[in-house]
Amino acid sequence: MIIHAASKKPEKPALGREDHALEKDFEQEKWHQLLAHVGAQTHGLGDLLKELGSVSALERVSQEQLASLPKATAKVVYRAVEAWRKGSAADACARRSERTDTSSQPSSYHFFPITNQDYPELLRCIPDPPPWIFVDGDASSLAAPCIAIVGTRRPSQQGIRAAQIIARNLAKAGYTVCSGLALGIDGAAHQGALSSGSTTAVLASGIDRPSPMQHRSLAARIRRAGCLVSELPPGTAPSKYQFPRRNRIISGLSSATVIVEAALPSGTLHTAAAALEQGREVYVLPWSVFHPQGRGCLSLLRDGATAIGDLNALGDFFPLVQEATEKAPASALGPEATRVLTWIGDGATSAEVLSRELELPLGYLLVTLGELEIAGFLERQHGLYQRATSGNSLR
Repeated sequence: MIIHAASKKPEKPALGREDHALEKDFEQEKWHQLLAHVGAQTHGLGDLLKELGSVSALERVSQEQLASLPKATAKVVYRAVEAWRKGSAADACARRSERTDTSSQPSSYHFFPITNQDYPELLRCIPDPPPWIFVDGDASSLAAPCIAIVGTRRPSQQGIRAAQIIARNLAKAGYTVCSGLALGIDGAAHQGALSSGSTTAVLASGIDRPSPMQHRSLAARIRRAGCLVSELPPGTAPSKYQFPRRNRIISGLSSATVIVEAALPSGTLHTAAAALEQGREVYVLPWSVFHPQGRGCLSLLRDGATAIGDLNALGDFFPLVQEATEKAPASALGPEATRVLTWIGDGATSAEVLSRELELPLGYLLVTLGELEIAGFLERQHGLYQRATSGNSLR
């Protein structure tokens, strides 16, 4: 058939069901090819794809737009576009079939490019957003309001307790707690959230290779009651060079970031810096000047972060938290029980010390301590009584 040129461009024929399926197939193939070329080199690509509106539009990208990317990113994007132009549709579909047949990829993960409606809106708005995210688990947990909780890998016992308490109460109120699955504060935050709600772990690896090894079982629990998130392709090994990129996603998914405990220097401060750059709230715990693991928090306070000085007052900072449902009224405890809780505060002490300081008979005091344990206000570790990390007590 000979087609003559016309003065007016003919209308594009309507696509049938099979045509739509084929078009969607090609679009998916382009995402896969782009991912295969780009890998971890995503700097600047999210903003470009957000501007273009689709992955197919990369074929028409201008030299000026390519020049706006970091050189390494521009190079891999150019290679991907050239591969599209040279490859046939049949070859593309064959390559896609080969890739999706690999047994090493997890069967449950979701792939959300930045142009997809299920891509989290808060993350889409940050500077240099990830061009895509992989999600393993319940992706709907990302639709809930998120709060990030992060901190040092070498926390104090008080830091662990604080992270668990804050996370538990935020999750119970309906927030998704977001953290990085690291040892220390991150792990405590995930565990606290899992006791009452949902949590998200953002990885510096592929979603099928969560690390550290000590938290593999924790990652499995998170998949069942939340999700794992990464912008790196499945199969990517953990890398310390990916932590700063990972941190921007933790804060980017969240409306606010809580720094529980951080020394100086500390990688945790990178997450705080990312949150501030993204225009998000940063909260810190105001540790003593004699506490080395809290000096990063004090530094952030000087830079304008907001202090959380009372874990009973989380509702002052996070609207969904209903303080009245998180603890019993002090009047219901009785005067002696109230005195005991007040004296223990955020510390840990023995029954003998309490008996001496409160001038209460040891036998009588032990009965009171037992009642507070049963009610969930106190717990005992290594013979010392302290505020419980679960149950009725927020502190």
